[in-house]
Amino acid sequence: MRLKSWRLEAGRSQGDCANALRLEGGARSFQRIETGKNKPDADMVERIVAMTGGQVTAADMHLTRLDWLRENRPERFAEATQ
Repeated sequence: MRLKSWRLEAGRSQGDCANALRLEGGARSFQRIETGKNKPDADMVERIVAMTGGQVTAADMHLTRLDWLRENRPERFAEATQ
């Protein structure tokens, strides 16, 4: 399950999740992780997995990041397709 889907189903705000994860940048930092713009460190991924009760996995976080990169930085994948 993607983090944003989990958050919306749980009825939680980005700010609430940021506070639960102790993110210094608050809701904006959480939003960047949620969309895949920022790649969270391994310890943050583990805190996300714990916060979601395992409904969001490390693999889900990886896929979110890949989706963002493919949409916003397609040049990073150009060599792999040649």
